[in-house]
Amino acid sequence: MNDQKPDKDPNKLSEEELKVLFEQIKKQKKANKNLSVALGFMLHKNYVIHLLLSLAINLLIFAVVLGLAIGIDAPLVDMTVTGFIFAVILLTLIENFVKILLFKYITRIMIFSMGLMSVMVQIIILYAIDLLLTEGFHFINLERLMIFSFAFSLLRLVISIYLRRFLYNEKIVFMGGKK
Repeated sequence: MNDQKPDKDPNKLSEEELKVLFEQIKKQKKANKNLSVALGFMLHKNYVIHLLLSLAINLLIFAVVLGLAIGIDAPLVDMTVTGFIFAVILLTLIENFVKILLFKYITRIMIFSMGLMSVMVQIIILYAIDLLLTEGFHFINLERLMIFSFAFSLLRLVISIYLRRFLYNEKIVFMGGKK
């Protein structure tokens, strides 16, 4: 029998191997940061700037969705200008507060729902705003509220992705697509 001990312990890594492993861990951390930017709802690291960006995007997308619906002669909402502005401000503030709570306490469910949980929360918030604003803002029926929410969420997602790409100057890749 050969009782020779190997020169190298298989459980010990050389300095070169440790450096390679360390570089792989750094790359993985960077990939996780990109994923958190893509999945997170924050548009900016500063919360006040995030709120202002959210308000601007919500105003724009709200107007676009309602305008497109009016353009095809299928209005979604009976509203006045002040009702429109109050509804957008309330949506922005309430949605940001609720999403912070949801991401804090049920992050895993939020991620696994792939945005459906956010749309459901948005439908509930918009319904509450509809009830709260008795004058100046009222969805015509529940189906139009749902149509608005899905269209609004889809357009806002696209705008948010491009805004994050612009702000962070990084390419955001979904589902293994090419950069």
